[in-house]
Amino acid sequence: MNAAAARLAQLRVETTGALADIDALRDEWEALEARTPEATGFQSFAWCRCWLAAASEFGASCEPRVLTVRENDRLVMLWPLQIECFFGARVARWIGEPMTQYGDALAEAGAGRARWGAAARAELARCRDVDLFAFSRVREDGVLGRGASGAGLHGETLSAPFVDLAGAGWARRHKSLERRARRLATLGAPRLEQVMEPSRRQALAREALAMKRDWLRGKGFVSAGLTNPATAGFLDGLARDGFLRVNCLWVGETVAAIDLGFVGDGAYRSLLGSYNARFAEGSPGQFLIARLIERCAAEGLERFDLLAPADAYKLAWGTGAVLVGANFVPRTLRGHVAAFALARLRPLAKRLMRVLSAWRRTPRLDSVESGRTAPAPASAREPASA
Repeated sequence: MNAAAARLAQLRVETTGALADIDALRDEWEALEARTPEATGFQSFAWCRCWLAAASEFGASCEPRVLTVRENDRLVMLWPLQIECFFGARVARWIGEPMTQYGDALAEAGAGRARWGAAARAELARCRDVDLFAFSRVREDGVLGRGASGAGLHGETLSAPFVDLAGAGWARRHKSLERRARRLATLGAPRLEQVMEPSRRQALAREALAMKRDWLRGKGFVSAGLTNPATAGFLDGLARDGFLRVNCLWVGETVAAIDLGFVGDGAYRSLLGSYNARFAEGSPGQFLIARLIERCAAEGLERFDLLAPADAYKLAWGTGAVLVGANFVPRTLRGHVAAFALARLRPLAKRLMRVLSAWRRTPRLDSVESGRTAPAPASAREPASA
């Protein structure tokens, strides 16, 4: 579109929080996602609508606020937001958080993005019932880019490792798992299954979440996403509807590890992984990742996305990484307080918890001197999201 045509283009910006209106957007929403080259799946209609349904059913506080930009009546940009209360402030963030791992808007490619984005931000600035806009986990290569950079308080930058399935680096890492495969084989024949039957997908999604929650409790970790009251119903719905792929590693007739993920933009995104502590010595989570990477490469997918943060086991697999940033835009004094807490205090608390957890697992000096030190339990050596 040339400059003269751009001036003549009619922009219409609207926000809605009514579920009926959101449902009416479905066809246009899905079409816009297909026209958004950077779409990751986390802003899809299926992801967002399933979260809103689960939040409503299971009592999670979540008020949808979907912003749309139309040019000459054509939907060209969409920001899927929800409003929640944090630290006494009303905070707008991406629909599906804290389970949404990448936050972004959807938008057609083209020179109009800057104009559409400016119109969207102007509309958001008129939202008098919001104290803070929290644009978190925005990929540097996304529609908004670099944490929706602009005025505001910038949060921590994370790294999201991925495996380039067109390269050979992952194949070399795959060979290192042969020893673990032999350990698993002593307990039964390993077998990878992508579960197709909806009720079995649901059952295994519940089992994966239960195993992961047990792992977190054992380590003394807290996950805002996995403890959210809507998460169980959310994963259940995504598994039932087929949005989630449920990949299960069996050892004999027993579940050894499960990976829940989905495909979007030519990438498999590994959302949640868990393992059965009975098989921890054979690293079933790592074994499952290896088999999934191999399968995704055979499917012709371009990337295996391990998501943020860049845990050690992810870096061992990763052949590249994308930076993920955050920007907090306060509108009121309460918003400023909430922005400081979310951008500064919460990341600090997470790091402190990890340090304390590592300290608890460190052998005490008196145990070392007395010769009573035992190796760390096998479950501690299996990665958190494996």
